[in-house]
Amino acid sequence: MHYFKDSYIHLRDNRKLSFKSYGDTNENTVIFFHGFGSSASAIHPDPKTLEKSNIHFIAVNRPGYGESTLNGKYSMEDVADDINELLDSKEIQKVSVIGYSAGGLYSQFFTDKYSEKVNSLNLVSSAIPLNSKETKKILPSNWKMISNMNRYFPFMTKVFFSKLSKELTNNLETTLQKSINDMVEEDQRIVSDLNIRNVITKGAVEAYHNKGYAVYYDALALCKKITTIKTPPSNIKVNIWQGGKDNIWTPSTSLYLRDKYTHSTFSFIEDEGHLLYLSQWNEILKKSLC
Repeated sequence: MHYFKDSYIHLRDNRKLSFKSYGDTNENTVIFFHGFGSSASAIHPDPKTLEKSNIHFIAVNRPGYGESTLNGKYSMEDVADDINELLDSKEIQKVSVIGYSAGGLYSQFFTDKYSEKVNSLNLVSSAIPLNSKETKKILPSNWKMISNMNRYFPFMTKVFFSKLSKELTNNLETTLQKSINDMVEEDQRIVSDLNIRNVITKGAVEAYHNKGYAVYYDALALCKKITTIKTPPSNIKVNIWQGGKDNIWTPSTSLYLRDKYTHSTFSFIEDEGHLLYLSQWNEILKKSLC
């Protein structure tokens, strides 16, 4: 990961927004929205495709993740505003957006609000709205549970993530191995690569280092009731990626996205799980620029 630079800016309200970047002088800017319970560090460690495709890559930490300031009251729209402020500070006019897992929902919000700055929206194993009548029937069971807990018993969610934070701090390898054991076989195969395992580990550590509060507040933001996200203008290309074995955000959720974004391309890879963003990293990056 020494190829990637750790950076931050101070936002207008003096909060710190941290991010990892590569190729600051490259022409094609790609913004990456990380997954839930992970961080900007959980990206593919090999920058070859970034350099070959002249990509200025920026992976941004949401509040409390990595070195970003912990913030207990924020929405997905607030995160979109933070990203926009970062782009303005760098004088970046246009970007391609990649949203992975929960980051996929944040990336849809950003694209909706700042469509004039987006070349393409790339949704990889992407989340869908958690608090919406139209998604209620297809919401995966684990996310349905998180949504219900946050609505009715938020203190239980806070205790759960705080406990997981302690387990990671006190027994990092054991806790991570348990998580890996719970993965589908296709994801276990990806994590068997030591370099990939290292970035996954760093992502988890940077997510839970604030006593798990960052993950808790992230869950609250994700579960807030939202207005309908508009379909982006036809000049914004939408690419959807889905693994057939994904048990976190399942094929039914990506089919919902395909129906929503009617002009999208849909890449369904049968023998991939939730971590296909790492195994298909090069192809996702290339397609985000097409």
